[in-house]
Amino acid sequence: MNRRPTIYIVDDDAQILWLYQQILQELDATVHVFVSAREFLDSYAPGSAECLICDLRMPDISGLDVQRELREIGAAIPVIFASAYSEVPAVVEAVKAGAFDFVEKPVDGLQFRDKVRKALDHSRALGSRRMDAQAQQSRLASLTPKEREIAEFVISGLSSRKISEKLGISIRTVQNHRARIAEKLQLDSTIDLVRLFYGDR
Repeated sequence: MNRRPTIYIVDDDAQILWLYQQILQELDATVHVFVSAREFLDSYAPGSAECLICDLRMPDISGLDVQRELREIGAAIPVIFASAYSEVPAVVEAVKAGAFDFVEKPVDGLQFRDKVRKALDHSRALGSRRMDAQAQQSRLASLTPKEREIAEFVISGLSSRKISEKLGISIRTVQNHRARIAEKLQLDSTIDLVRLFYGDR
């Protein structure tokens, strides 16, 4: 069963916070609201499906500074900036720094909800890729030093015979190692092995 996504909203205007919550109700997400950017940053913990809606102009910390601090801690949360001002240079800077999208106040409810939905979908996809990468790391870590050495020889194109000569072991022993490597890494071919190792680097 999938967990509900999380939406964080940061704006110093309580009416805006209430309005956003009403618009986003049908997304069936857990919504956390903050009137202070610092309060958000101090309480934020990365999740698997999430997004942040943040006003560009905040009294304590600017939206751009919030984004920078998130990037500094390695957070991949999609950020949607909102502003009542025509701040093209700031928006361009935010997008270049990795912002997911931008909305202009007053927001169009349908368009706003659609952008938030897309941000959550993007976050889910990132989370899925992170989980795949963690699974790959775990599988690679299960190899013994000898198995990893043989796997790297296989990737470099050496045959079982050549590997046996290099390591001073029998071809049968090399083949047994290769079979255990394939079983541990859940691979069907040498191509899969190459993809796995190159993804690890």
